[in-house]
Amino acid sequence: MSTQPIEDSHDEPLFPMPPLTEQALRVAVRSLDLGAAVRFEEEFHSAWQEAVQTDSTVPMHTFLHRWGVFVALRRHPDRARRLHELEAAVADAPSIEDARRASAQIGVLLDAARREVAG
Repeated sequence: MSTQPIEDSHDEPLFPMPPLTEQALRVAVRSLDLGAAVRFEEEFHSAWQEAVQTDSTVPMHTFLHRWGVFVALRRHPDRARRLHELEAAVADAPSIEDARRASAQIGVLLDAARREVAG
């Protein structure tokens, strides 16, 4: 497993963090990953239907937060690359301990992305 640092302070984002709105996140996701853009649309419609059925805004807030974290993780090229490496390390881990170490590092990346979204 790689010993690269979790975060690289020299990693400039591709674009500023967009606001947590449907349209802004749609544009950001589409610019980062066309395959994810399809999932975004599917999940948006599911969240919208659930919000209408339950008369609650929670499904939409959850949807926007989740995709905000997706964008925050991937708008930094080095962070996105590191996430991909760690996901592969978990998938190919020769032991449960190696998988746990890589998973813990993914958790650090997720925490940083969540802080970015909340900030």
